[in-house]
Amino acid sequence: MPELPEVETVRRGLEQTIVGKTVKTVDIRVRKLFPDNRAVIDDALIGQKIQSIDRRAKLLLIQLSNQWTLAVHLKMTGQLIVIANSNQQTANSNSQSGQNVLAYCRLPIADCPGFVGGHPQKAYEQSLPHQHTHVIITFTDGTALYFNDLRKFGWMRLLRSGQNSKFGIQNSESKTVEQFLDGLALGPEPLGPEFTIKYFRDGLKNRRMLIKTLLLDQSFIAGIGNIYADEALFAAAIKPTRRADSLKKSESTKLYQAIKVVLELGITQGGTSFNSYRNVQGTPGAMRAHLKVYGREGQPCLRCGDNIMRKRIGQRSAHFCPTCQR
Repeated sequence: MPELPEVETVRRGLEQTIVGKTVKTVDIRVRKLFPDNRAVIDDALIGQKIQSIDRRAKLLLIQLSNQWTLAVHLKMTGQLIVIANSNQQTANSNSQSGQNVLAYCRLPIADCPGFVGGHPQKAYEQSLPHQHTHVIITFTDGTALYFNDLRKFGWMRLLRSGQNSKFGIQNSESKTVEQFLDGLALGPEPLGPEFTIKYFRDGLKNRRMLIKTLLLDQSFIAGIGNIYADEALFAAAIKPTRRADSLKKSESTKLYQAIKVVLELGITQGGTSFNSYRNVQGTPGAMRAHLKVYGREGQPCLRCGDNIMRKRIGQRSAHFCPTCQR
């Protein structure tokens, strides 16, 4: 699953490629990925202009001109691709709203004009659309947004504004953005103003769970996953197997600061990515080259030279240096 820097990279890519464009058609090939009522989709999405792209934790929020929001979660293998309206070919495809003309690229994805964001998969490295393309949104200028998902765990949902009464009775099937986000019970954004040192220290008190487990708890801090939890703990020299309530004041300060530093670095580097995952400039995310422990099991620690270890904690793995981290 992508973490905060990867989703933020996707958000920025979408912001630079589809904001200001007007939705023309929506082709849903697998209903479970976009299960909203078709009439609501047509009324709330088609003909609307993309106003802005926001993010809450690992969730993308595409704001529409009618105050509706298209929420997108990439989950384990989701990928969003924008193919710009240049050097493209077209093909006819049957969609649920009738015949639709789609733009696609016959070139390898890495050579297609536009933006690729999300999970890299060998299965995705083929002409669009393909068998793993489940939702296609086209715009009036010929640009196309493709939602690929190998395992089909990702999803799209339409959410209405609490102030929007348009579309009458159809609203009964759609939650408001506020209701939906409240239901997720997410903690503060780690790079936002609500994530203070006081909040962090108070959250560690009387928590007997392992610190690595707590960092992955989205109700405590939103957006941190396995990669950046491991990197933050290494930067703060704290073992992932320590109990959260065992951290001293100085250690909690170091970890608080490390969380911000590694996330900001991840965003600057365009996330941790491979193969077909590119930022909006068309280059792969470069954070992989900056990882100190994650994915480096058996390799020498860059700080002390001891071998990096990998330990199973619950359902997740933790990478750490047994010497540097205490």
